[in-house]
Amino acid sequence: MLTNLKEAIEALKQRIRFNLTLAQEVEEEIKEILKEPVSTQRSKKLNERFIKNKKLMSENEDSLNLQRSIINYLEKHHDELSQFPEIIEYKSNKGKNTSEVSTKIEIKREDYFELTINKSIEFDNLHPYFKDESFANDLISYFIEIEDYEMCARLSKITKNETVK
Repeated sequence: MLTNLKEAIEALKQRIRFNLTLAQEVEEEIKEILKEPVSTQRSKKLNERFIKNKKLMSENEDSLNLQRSIINYLEKHHDELSQFPEIIEYKSNKGKNTSEVSTKIEIKREDYFELTINKSIEFDNLHPYFKDESFANDLISYFIEIEDYEMCARLSKITKNETVK
């Protein structure tokens, strides 16, 4: 049980680091948007970025509170927990361990979208959503909206080559 709680704390730390990286990327976008002339479209873009950062910071705050609660629990009940026998690992009929805590951070589709449009990750055959036609269409729509037609052409070519195979 102690191990599981410590793994949960570590997973929360990893998610916070990931969110901070995303927030820094959004801040860079905001700096670029601020260079644009004042317009309703600029205001809309800024508002979207501010909302995204606010959401990331809110999630981080919740994660920090949860970490504090777990740490307080561990400090308060450490002696009792260390005497508690290890949790029995139950195996399903498929042979997978169902009581195991995974410390892998699950990255949401929206996060991959943000990383891709910021060009932090390449949209190629190694991209997790490379074969997702809806994801590719969302990317193309985004780049049309910001008038990055070179990227639209590149994405169209990549997705067309993938569907021909």
